[in-house]
Amino acid sequence: MTNIEKILLEQFQPVTIQDDLMFGTVMGDPECCKPFLETILGTKIQKIEYPERQKSIALGVHAKSIRMDVYIEDEEHTVYDVEMQTGRNRNLPRRSRYYQGMIDLNILAKGEDYVNLKKSLVIFVCTFDPFGHDEYIYRCGEYYQLSDGSYQPLGDDAWKIFVNADGHKGNVSDEFKALMRYIMKGEAEDSYTRTLEKKVMTINNNDDWKVSYMTWAIKLADERREARQEGREEGRQEGRQEGRQEGRQEGYNELLRNLVQAGDLSPEKAAQYAGAACQQFLEHGK
Repeated sequence: MTNIEKILLEQFQPVTIQDDLMFGTVMGDPECCKPFLETILGTKIQKIEYPERQKSIALGVHAKSIRMDVYIEDEEHTVYDVEMQTGRNRNLPRRSRYYQGMIDLNILAKGEDYVNLKKSLVIFVCTFDPFGHDEYIYRCGEYYQLSDGSYQPLGDDAWKIFVNADGHKGNVSDEFKALMRYIMKGEAEDSYTRTLEKKVMTINNNDDWKVSYMTWAIKLADERREARQEGREEGRQEGRQEGRQEGRQEGYNELLRNLVQAGDLSPEKAAQYAGAACQQFLEHGK
């Protein structure tokens, strides 16, 4: 094990399923992901498939790319994108619209008939109420309105589901409520949530994963610095769970200072990662 890996391990702090990287890793296990979807949707799924893990979609040099936490298909070829959302974001509905459009563009090849578009569900699991009505679940589909004021389904097979893990209203199962309590408070009350907690603990104790996680954290700090320089900070933050990351920024800076002290990273590069002047960055840690 290298010095830098040892330092990364020393600086790692266990994370919960609310962390988007942890969430994506846990949902990479079908035994965790399939029951999760079934609990949210209130229906049985025969099987799920993973076309790609942590799928990234970038359709052009100037187009905004996205990285999806969980991208799967079921036996009926319905596509699911499941995202953990902890940072309050006023653009969440538009972000879900963008995700759904990117899914469609990724599915349909040039010249292919629209009939080949698959049914898609974008699911945001929020640790806050995205719309302020205290509902457990907000299901959003497209409709058209008739002259009598009634609505009819459009039939485009594109749905958005916003889960409020802190909600209290709605006809949901006891299993759903137990899952929400686990997400919000870490309370493992039944067989499934105990399975999730065991998986989270196993991942948190995996040295390779911990090193990957901390490496990703440094890379994220670098991406945010570049975004600030290019005047695109707000767009970058929409997909980066900004609330949680802001709270950990100083922890990342401390990690960078330790790497400098160990001789594994230059002061100039560390300051660059932190987005600060070199002398200011180093003096702040004294």
